[in-house]
Amino acid sequence: MASLSPTLSRTSKPAVQTRKLQAILTSETTLVVVLVLIGLVAHALNMFNYPSFTIKDDEGIYAEQAWAALREGKITHYTYTYDHAPAGWLQLAVWMGLTGGAHTFGGAVDSGRVLMLLLHLAMIPMMYHLTRKLGGSPAVAGLATFIFSVSPMAVFYQRMVLLDNFMLFWFFVSANLLLDGRGRLSRLFMSGLAFGIAFLSKETIIILLPVFLYLAWKQRWQHQGRFAVGVWIVPVLMVISWYPVYAIFKGELLPNGGLNITSDNNGNPITGVSLFDALRWQATRKDDGNRLWTEIIPQDWLRRDAFLLIGGAFASVFNLVRGLFPRNRAALVVGALGFLPLYYLARGGVVFSYYIAFATPFLALNIAFLVGVLFSRLPRPASASLVSLAGISLVGLYLAQGTLQPLYTERPDQPGREAISWVKQNLPADSKIIMRDDMWADLHEADSSGPAFPDAHPYWKAAFDPAVYKEVFNNDWHNVDYLILPGKDYAYQINNNNVFLDAFKHSHLIKRWISNPGNDKLHEPQTVEIWQVTKEISTNSTDLLAGSATYLTNRFEQKGAYIGPEATLKAGSQAFAMQRAVWLNDRAAFDRAWNWTKANLFNEKGLLASQWRNGTVTDTHTSSDADTDTALALLMAGKRWNDTALIEAGTKMTKAIWDNEVTTINNLPYITAGDWGSGSTVVPFNPGYFAPYAYRVFAEVDSNHDWQGVINSGYDVLFKSITAPLGFAKSAGLPPDWIGISRENGEVEPLKLAQTDTTSYGSDAARTYWRIALDAKWSTDNRPAIFISKGTFLQDEISRKDYIGAAYAHNGIILKDSPSVATTAGTLAVLMTIDSNRAETMYRDQIAGGVRKADKGYFWNWSSVGDLDSNEWGWFATALYNNALPNLWQTGGK
Repeated sequence: MASLSPTLSRTSKPAVQTRKLQAILTSETTLVVVLVLIGLVAHALNMFNYPSFTIKDDEGIYAEQAWAALREGKITHYTYTYDHAPAGWLQLAVWMGLTGGAHTFGGAVDSGRVLMLLLHLAMIPMMYHLTRKLGGSPAVAGLATFIFSVSPMAVFYQRMVLLDNFMLFWFFVSANLLLDGRGRLSRLFMSGLAFGIAFLSKETIIILLPVFLYLAWKQRWQHQGRFAVGVWIVPVLMVISWYPVYAIFKGELLPNGGLNITSDNNGNPITGVSLFDALRWQATRKDDGNRLWTEIIPQDWLRRDAFLLIGGAFASVFNLVRGLFPRNRAALVVGALGFLPLYYLARGGVVFSYYIAFATPFLALNIAFLVGVLFSRLPRPASASLVSLAGISLVGLYLAQGTLQPLYTERPDQPGREAISWVKQNLPADSKIIMRDDMWADLHEADSSGPAFPDAHPYWKAAFDPAVYKEVFNNDWHNVDYLILPGKDYAYQINNNNVFLDAFKHSHLIKRWISNPGNDKLHEPQTVEIWQVTKEISTNSTDLLAGSATYLTNRFEQKGAYIGPEATLKAGSQAFAMQRAVWLNDRAAFDRAWNWTKANLFNEKGLLASQWRNGTVTDTHTSSDADTDTALALLMAGKRWNDTALIEAGTKMTKAIWDNEVTTINNLPYITAGDWGSGSTVVPFNPGYFAPYAYRVFAEVDSNHDWQGVINSGYDVLFKSITAPLGFAKSAGLPPDWIGISRENGEVEPLKLAQTDTTSYGSDAARTYWRIALDAKWSTDNRPAIFISKGTFLQDEISRKDYIGAAYAHNGIILKDSPSVATTAGTLAVLMTIDSNRAETMYRDQIAGGVRKADKGYFWNWSSVGDLDSNEWGWFATALYNNALPNLWQTGGK
């Protein structure tokens, strides 16, 4: 037999040579074990975190198809389009079944990545032995396998759940069986079976068919003739034939009018699938934008591992040419293994960046053979030492380039994981969602973090699968509730999905997660956004306010107590509940909230303890906003329901506020943040607590105190707060969450509290605009309009990106880009004064459009279904915009 395997012999050897061979085999076994350990560390460390599972759709696609096979006994959850043969994800389904389900290792993609690790570890000894069978020395085999394990490009793509990695595993099984050096027909037969499985894992293995046919021919015994090649080919065809036979039984073999992932000239999806159409479509796809040469090679492959790509390409050509000489036929095989995948990638068809995974072991193999040729004339010990030095130097090169470290230190997976957790904890399980595939399997399976979401579907299926866009969404964007996007710009790439695009045009951002970019220069930070589709509200503002109050009562009230997250009650929520009840003329709701508050929060000063939990006051200090809102609610309630006892209680609280929460600086009265700040050297002032409209009412019931002075000093602090740089180079004109007032000179300065930064504009500061806008409605003072007119930063931000973030630094730098109801309410108050058209759009799309129908009432769930604060400010924003907050004190309760 003309064998390519010089390391195996059929003749007996003297005992001394046998012992030498045993020593060699023992040392090689040790080398392989070391290589496996290197591969384990290189591929396992940080493998769940990097690369992010949200970076490509493909991992999610194969995970969802494996889930369908495991849970539903189907090749795919959707219409099978024959875009790929199914063996890869069926193997993943078997793995999930054997290991206890899709979520045994965390998420569905995580489960797949564990399998990818095991496949890589199995490929290490197979690659080593393949290199040896092709004539490589132990040093060459070790170097090839080492590069295969530590290359940043190989690690990056071999961690991912890709069909290419399944295919590579079966390639190595088939090649090693074929080159076992014994020429047994059983080995040839099993090699053919493995090649067939490789093909059904991913069809691109067909590129290497000439190499396998050549090897089968060279490995035959002379008396076997062509029969040996036939023994290899027959099982290949047997396995591959399953694919068309499956299509025949389904009636989907021959052309059927087009593949349903294409469209006609009008952009309408073409229905009907067939294997023939799928193969034709795959074969004729063109890289019209020349992305391979302009984007993928320079921006991904070369930046990730230029050594492997350029060195492997050069070595492949070198070995291919060298193999043309009769004595170097093994080099011909090695060169062909490297050259053919590169030829396939450069042929002009559509290429995605992860396609390089197919070529990585062959590029490493060719580099190692080239190094072996360069060192071949040296003594074996010297050659082995130089090869080892080359491997160490290569790692040093990767470290110097900064391409290796991110694989083990960065966590771009965090946005995706946090998004899945948030969706499961906060969105209704019957929500209809359009998203990418990466979260599909995790959202379709209930687990300890939350329920399953059976109506979460990928973009492409919502565009082209009639079972989705017709039966689920009825071809109407109104039936979509949420979109999950990897950034706003991605939406415009889905330009042939009418349901999706129309839903996006009528949606607003409610949550965003962005990973820390770290030191990884190869990718932008991973972004995951959740957009809520704005439904046409059929209720009028009166119904919406009443329905929202009903939801708040049913969801949060416990016998008059409005309890928020972690069973904690804040005095401000009680005050809001009483104010809502007064404005809605709901005496029963008011009495429940007032009686509970009076019984549980009132202190000896006649004010409210600011926090209560599980039957106990946990913060005895007061908050001036809660006290002010409660006193105003009592006074208005007394007017509305002609109850002098309530007016007396409100008057008493008003005087207690002055005695405990107003301090004098330079003979001017200032409202402080609470009783804890009146005696401080730097007086704490919260702009979001300042309620001049209430102080105007207080002045009528407590004429002995200078409430007009409190209004004047407060406006002075507000104007100073938006112009003072507060430690920054400049101010963006936004009020801070907190600010300090120097008792020495009355000037403002950053306030030092437990928080690291009190100068930012967040949910506290955003309330400032709502309160000042209400003052503008209730008074003839011109200062409210002047102050609000300074909020042009918010107007510009809305013009730039259509929503406002949850927090900004004092200089305008974004801190939390996801919007919140509170900051949206504040921005709406600004726009109502300076840009009524944008105010109308914001109210329609984000406030009224952000409402969802519950079993009882309406709710806002931008940050959480259980978020009391968001639902409170959704109510107050709606009421302000619709002029539903009359000054009942002045109008006599009407």
